[in-house]
Amino acid sequence: MNAPPSRLNPETPAGSLLWPDAPVATRLVRRLAVLYAAAVLGLLGLASWPPAGFRASLVAGIAIGALLLPLAGLLATWPIAAARVAAQAMPGPAEAPRHRVHHWLRRLPVPRARMDAAARLAWLARRPQGVIVPLLCGLSVVVLWLLPPSAGGVAAGGIPLGIAAIVLTFPLLVAERVMAATPQSRLPEAAGLQALLFVPVIVIPLAGVAELAGALHVAAAAPATMLLRGFLVLVAAELALRALANWFLPPPQPAAARAAVGSVSALLLQPRRLAPDGLAAPIRDHLGLDFSRSWALRFARGAAVPIALVMALLGWALTGVSLIDLDRRGVYERLGAPVAVWAPGLHVGLPWPLGRVRLVDFGIIHALPLGGDSATQPPVAAEAAPPPAVDRLWDSPHPAEVSYIIASRETSGGQSFQTVSLDLRVLFRVGMDDAAAMRAAYAVAEPEALVRSEAGRLLARDFAGTVLEDALAADRGSLADALRGKLQAALDRLDSGVEVVGVVIEAIHPPAGAAAAYHNVQAAEIIANTEIATERGRALATAAMARQEATSLVSIAQGGAADIVANAKVAQRGFTADREAARAGGAAFLLERYLANLTQALARSPLVIVDHRLGGTDAPVIDLRSFAAPGSAPTPDD
Repeated sequence: MNAPPSRLNPETPAGSLLWPDAPVATRLVRRLAVLYAAAVLGLLGLASWPPAGFRASLVAGIAIGALLLPLAGLLATWPIAAARVAAQAMPGPAEAPRHRVHHWLRRLPVPRARMDAAARLAWLARRPQGVIVPLLCGLSVVVLWLLPPSAGGVAAGGIPLGIAAIVLTFPLLVAERVMAATPQSRLPEAAGLQALLFVPVIVIPLAGVAELAGALHVAAAAPATMLLRGFLVLVAAELALRALANWFLPPPQPAAARAAVGSVSALLLQPRRLAPDGLAAPIRDHLGLDFSRSWALRFARGAAVPIALVMALLGWALTGVSLIDLDRRGVYERLGAPVAVWAPGLHVGLPWPLGRVRLVDFGIIHALPLGGDSATQPPVAAEAAPPPAVDRLWDSPHPAEVSYIIASRETSGGQSFQTVSLDLRVLFRVGMDDAAAMRAAYAVAEPEALVRSEAGRLLARDFAGTVLEDALAADRGSLADALRGKLQAALDRLDSGVEVVGVVIEAIHPPAGAAAAYHNVQAAEIIANTEIATERGRALATAAMARQEATSLVSIAQGGAADIVANAKVAQRGFTADREAARAGGAAFLLERYLANLTQALARSPLVIVDHRLGGTDAPVIDLRSFAAPGSAPTPDD
């Protein structure tokens, strides 16, 4: 593609290297380099000015990165073009230099022994290329990385920026056309530079269109900018690798010295430049393989178009073949109207867009938590500690729970409200019949969102008329069955085609933040009830002991009174009997009573018998007299 000029001969001495149009080409490259450098600096200045909003636009990084690529090619070509001018002006290595470019070239870090034009061209084609081109290409990649499209959308002035990007492309198009009109005899790198100059001409307007689409909130704007940035990174990587490869290649001949500006990736924007002869030329020159004479390649090239058409037609026809999995059903649309529900298996219909299949679930049961966390927990070993997301303790919040406002019992302060947390899962599926599949395919866009909203609405209405104590003490099975029936009725009224398989209520409890306070209230109530029961038991025991003591005292008093009455009755009967006996017996009864009393008295007292008939000199004398102490008063017994 870069054919060497026919007027140069690498065997001729340096003084005979003639480049008649080299000064014109050098001036063109220098002016274009200044133009693109000014454009890059201007855009970088706008990007560093936050009020302009240019940094947050979709055009910013793409425009700067696209302009850096041709700037790298121009700066790499400039020294070689200047060296060609010096080679034309130098009469020979032994003569004194007479051109001002030669004075500039003499200051380059080249050994003095190789100050001739051939050595300079060979050195400039290897060393500076490996520094200038990778540096600017790396800067382009960095800019593309540091100035990406904003995550929150485009800048406020998206439409003006998009229009400006499209309008300002015309000067770049003029520069590209000027380079395209430059013959290779004047500038051997003209073809490669023209391809690099064509990159911003195409990429920047596309970025402007993406900016307009982003301002209009088109969803395809962000993917389009990502493709443009990826293409620029590909071109920059290819240029950098080609320039670095020159460090490891042998020095070229002076006539073949070229700047590293060729890029196959850049030529993708110009398909006409990718002719088979042009692609085969480097292979023929470097490897000696000439594919232009291969009949197989000529046959393949001639048959490529018919085969491609046949394959495209066959591929389009195969779009009418549908393979439906075992857990799916397909609603077949013919010319936009649903005509049948296909069971799992292989089916043939009209190709797209004449025929279309909408897939619907077939028997898949979805477990939908009423909260926001619908992720399935990974399996846990039997002996492993359970993850925090599966516990059911009240004092820790769970992602799948949802809270509702619930009434509290009326107190002296008036009616108040409380909150209750509910861990509930709804098991649902698409109905098994064809009519349910039709309704699910066309009546509901998101079944999960519909089921969650209806279940939440029903629970909010039910909890509005329930107090917290009743909700905590309610039967979960009955509550789940009632909610399932109401939810199914609501979904049937909407013709959703969704069947509620079951409702699972795993927990109903106060919120996690109020769990400790609720436990304290419950503990205080339990302690109060326990103390009340203890005091009631103690009072009952005291009352029982008092009743027992009173009953004992009453019984003792009643027994004593009965004894007294009985003794009195006995005394009365004895007195009556004695009176009757005294009346009947007279003195005999009195003597008998006297003797009886005397017998009883003598039986309890010591007995001393005194008889005057007892004799003896030593008879005992019993003195029954008593004497008072001196000075004491005499007793009546004295």
